[in-house]
Amino acid sequence: MKQKKTLWILIVSQIIYSLFIFVWLFIAGMSVMGFDSPQAATDPTTWLIFSYILLYPVGLLIALIAGWVCYSRRKYKAALIWNGIPLIWILPMLGLIAYVIFS
Repeated sequence: MKQKKTLWILIVSQIIYSLFIFVWLFIAGMSVMGFDSPQAATDPTTWLIFSYILLYPVGLLIALIAGWVCYSRRKYKAALIWNGIPLIWILPMLGLIAYVIFS
């Protein structure tokens, strides 16, 4: 992939990923509601989902740093792969929203 195209993909996608921080704040606040029932405190599935939600900023930070490091080393394909890490959180969320809207 060419340098300019990779540069623009990195810039635009990372701006979009950063805007999802506001969505993440809302979802992280609402995810606490998963612990409403007394059994939820000992349920490992609830804790895994809660941890998964809270790890979005960590994944975003890793993607931002690794993407730009790979870009500076002229490894453009690796930069785009690292840049795709936040999609692990974004795509399931968008899928859930689409499911709620269309069903």
